Amino acid sequence: MQSLKRFTATQANRILARSGQPFWQDESYDRLIRSDREFRNIARYIETNPVGAGLAAAPEEFPWSSAKPDSQSAPYSNT
Repeated sequence: MQSLKRFTATQANRILARSGQPFWQDESYDRLIRSDREFRNIARYIETNPVGAGLAAAPEEFPWSSAKPDSQSAPYSNT
């Protein structure tokens, strides 16, 4: 995981023209999802992360978001 994080952080920071700022949290966080409702809530939380980071004004505006209306990768309803 460390190797993957290092590589992706380097690439992302290059694209974002950033340096010296942490890209990943220190530790990964896994979670057992027990219901469809919980899955939708967690997915919605993930989709809003680019907004909180200032990378998009809305989740569907982030280029790689499953919140995009035409996204084929969204495994759930956005409603």
